Amino acid sequence: MLLKFAYDGTRFYGYQRQPGVPTVEGEILRVLREYKIAGEIKSASRTDRGVSALGNVIYLATDASPDKVIGILNSNLRHIFFHGYSDEDTNPRFARQRWYRYHLPDFGYSISELQEAAAIFLGEHDFRNFTRARENTVLRIDSIEISRHCDFFVIDFRARYYLWNLIRRIVAAITAYASGHRFDEEIFNERRNFGLAPPEPLILMDVQYDFSFIPMRWKGLPEKAFNRFSENLVYYYLYALQKKWRGLVVSSPQHEHAR
Repeated sequence: MLLKFAYDGTRFYGYQRQPGVPTVEGEILRVLREYKIAGEIKSASRTDRGVSALGNVIYLATDASPDKVIGILNSNLRHIFFHGYSDEDTNPRFARQRWYRYHLPDFGYSISELQEAAAIFLGEHDFRNFTRARENTVLRIDSIEISRHCDFFVIDFRARYYLWNLIRRIVAAITAYASGHRFDEEIFNERRNFGLAPPEPLILMDVQYDFSFIPMRWKGLPEKAFNRFSENLVYYYLYALQKKWRGLVVSSPQHEHAR
């Protein structure tokens, strides 16, 4: 089965399992093995340390029901919350599209200049200057949409897959452009160091496939979520997702929810 879940990435040393430190994947595996549900999982996305998620996906092979598996996971995990499932038997890496959202504080940027810079990164490019990867660095970014919400900008990235640190490096470049450091497509051939945007404002909003997930119903958000509700945007979006499933309208995030 495939399971969709959210997590507060600021509480972990990244997604991928590592010895001696808490990671998202490591904590999930610990519970699955303890309850003899599954010994391994396959993950759709491996986010960096500090990056949160609303809609990451894992695959596990088990005879247990989704209700039971999700109930056990949510009862035994902190800062991780499972909220949907699919019976599809497929590797979650083969997604149609991944949607990331970066929350950029407004330090006087012009939205038109931010959008101007973002347009340079659209389409297919060799992004070797924006990642540590040295192989398979050509990919296509389908869209980068920028909108303003109170005192920050929301930057939505959509692509089939990404490279290590790619979004954070693009955000750093976009903000440099809006600060007067102009460039064009020569940056794909001339390496320039724009730095790396902080990870905490970045959320993996959803991993999308050609099939739907069934949302799990719950009466309210768990207490662990409300403990950090005002400190991390992932909890705002989790709350909004719950409202959506109940058929209620949820407005855009307000500035008081930003970190």
